[in-house]
Amino acid sequence: MKKLNVGVTIGVALAIFSPFASAGAQEQKKPMETVKPKNLASDIKAEALWDGRGMVPFKGLDNPPMVLADKADYLGDEEYVLALTVNGTPRAYPTRFVWWHHVVNDRAGNTEFAVSYCSVCNTGIAYNRKLNGKTVALDFYGLYNGVVTLIDRKTESVFLQAGGRFVSSDLSGKELDTLPMLDTTWGEWKKLHPDTLVMSPDTAFSKMYTPKGTAESRDYKAFPAPFFRPTLTRYDKRLPAFDKVVALVLKGDDGKPIYRAYPVKTLAESNSVVNDTLGKTAVAVFFNPDVVSAAAMNRELEGKVYTFETKKDTDGKLGYYDHETGSQWTLEGLSIAGTLKGKSLTRLSSHQSQWYGWVATFPDTSIYGKTDPPMSLTEIPDEAFPKR
Repeated sequence: MKKLNVGVTIGVALAIFSPFASAGAQEQKKPMETVKPKNLASDIKAEALWDGRGMVPFKGLDNPPMVLADKADYLGDEEYVLALTVNGTPRAYPTRFVWWHHVVNDRAGNTEFAVSYCSVCNTGIAYNRKLNGKTVALDFYGLYNGVVTLIDRKTESVFLQAGGRFVSSDLSGKELDTLPMLDTTWGEWKKLHPDTLVMSPDTAFSKMYTPKGTAESRDYKAFPAPFFRPTLTRYDKRLPAFDKVVALVLKGDDGKPIYRAYPVKTLAESNSVVNDTLGKTAVAVFFNPDVVSAAAMNRELEGKVYTFETKKDTDGKLGYYDHETGSQWTLEGLSIAGTLKGKSLTRLSSHQSQWYGWVATFPDTSIYGKTDPPMSLTEIPDEAFPKR
């Protein structure tokens, strides 16, 4: 692994690392001495685990101020948010703010959770912060396999954002549970939840957020900085590295996890809905091509398995319907019309990602629509990751 130029300024680092080059360009930060984490998991390559805290100023955020949707004049309907419902309250976190923090520690009622985001691989995942009866507080750490890594502030245990696992120090081997979250536009989330709360930019880090109207990069074709590539440990050429997938994790019949990737291109070609089966779990993946949002659900409800399709509604918008009753469903798996109105499908642990990050984290993943076996390559071909 090549040594990094630790003299790089924050302005340069942000210009090549962040999807928004303007924030914080006038600041400079002294490099942090990189120390190998203690009790590192045996499957983690120390030389590929990059501690970026000395080069970039990214900082996790705690308990951000939230406002009602009609007060969020700082957001455009086309902007993306990471959104979830916690204890009955819908909440949205604009990626224009979260990309700089990489993780937001928040709480709703008695549920303490974290909204994490890797802006380069477009991976947004929400985690329950409770672990063995205690609450962890996450912060930015660096990179591994080209995906952001986080760290527990108290124990300095490194956390793989894509894998949901601590890999060093006191918490090594421990995992955090995921919470269902939707990566979608502000306009679409408001349609689903007009009473939602949304994160306000009025924080101590507001000057680091990019202005309203700034174009957000969500379709990388190459890494934005030279220090990404050395963090890769493996690759799989069944899909192009930067293809988008909807990544799904569930437990199999034997209790072991099953991993499957649903290419966004395949979802679009499948009329925006997929009916699948993994182990004994009947799976449905709903896709909204207008905003490139997706959610995976268990399509078994009250002992009966349903099969889904899409139709155009009277307003020309895509709607999700089950074959058996003709009931209509939302992207989140809530029935809004028909005999099943008011019923909800159980959401499964899924998120969007670039292929390279998902398959490097879970090399045994299968791909919906493909029968090729996994091919975990430790010798990574140069053409798979072209220079910017």
